Amino acid sequence: MSKYYIVGGLLCLGGLVLVGFQAISSMMTPGDIVWKSLSLVDVLDATYLKWIDSISWHSIQKNLKYITTMPMYILLLGTGAFSMIVGGVVDK
Repeated sequence: MSKYYIVGGLLCLGGLVLVGFQAISSMMTPGDIVWKSLSLVDVLDATYLKWIDSISWHSIQKNLKYITTMPMYILLLGTGAFSMIVGGVVDK
């Protein structure tokens, strides 16, 4: 088994666990069920992400801002799937 498969499996597992915890926490709030998803902006301090604004290429800056604001479980699942694809290509 390749290291890429192990890393991909752990990332996918982490994404699924994060979805489960977010679902449980949204059901435990009193009143209406409100889904609050985490992103890198919510987890990291804003000072660590200031370097994105200093990038001169607008398309790269826009893509990095999209990645940092996308839900964390989608980022984990996507990165895990990409890692498993790379493991399938490199392993052969």
